[in-house]
Amino acid sequence: MKKLLLILILIGITCFVFAQKMPAFKLQDINNKEVTLASLLAKGPVIIDFWASWCSPCKTSMPYLNALDEKYDSLTVVMISIDAAKDISKAKSYFKSKQFSMVGLFDSDKALAKKLNVNNVPHTFIVDQSGNIVSSHVGFEPGAEVEYERIVRGLLHLESLQMEESFDE
Repeated sequence: MKKLLLILILIGITCFVFAQKMPAFKLQDINNKEVTLASLLAKGPVIIDFWASWCSPCKTSMPYLNALDEKYDSLTVVMISIDAAKDISKAKSYFKSKQFSMVGLFDSDKALAKKLNVNNVPHTFIVDQSGNIVSSHVGFEPGAEVEYERIVRGLLHLESLQMEESFDE
């Protein structure tokens, strides 16, 4: 119980510190269909990772992030490529070849990346279901996914507690 309380307190502090909303966006996916932030948040928390096809740490992080996407039904992991328009086909090819379950989106003009001050990739954001950024991390080294999972588990637990409260009312 103490561990759960500590996790909830840490998530609360993290939410307060960041208290920044993920900007609403509409980006094209790998099949050229438009995807909005609102549609991604409908299921639960979202991990948004900015990457590029030329970035080795980005490619290293992808299997770890994909494993999280497959492990939690209420979590959506989104990979947003910032490759230039001329390199989108290369990024799509790489993403498709790996058969990831994650959502692949493209921000070739870097409009969303600029709004979030993404200057280096990979840059990972964890967003709660209300659209608040609760974590931001630049770079990737194996083991970072453990911290991501800890935050996600806390968010999923908070959401289940909120659902229980709404049923009790």
